[in-house]
Amino acid sequence: MSLELPKKLSYADLDRLDAEILPPRLAMSAPRGDGDGSTVVAYACQSTYSPGTTGLLGTGLLAQPPQSTLTCVPATVVDQH
Repeated sequence: MSLELPKKLSYADLDRLDAEILPPRLAMSAPRGDGDGSTVVAYACQSTYSPGTTGLLGTGLLAQPPQSTLTCVPATVVDQH
């Protein structure tokens, strides 16, 4: 898994975005300001993997298939200068 640095967005970048293409929660949480700061959007992600039911128990009625999940939570940080 590679880690990427969060992309920095300025208020000018946010002004160029069309609010109709953004998800409602992002549009409602977009910071507003006079353009003197910058905004950083970072994501905290967690992944899980379950190999499922293995061996002889994996052939029964209660056997579970392998399963993986990825959950990400966005966070917006405004840096005022």
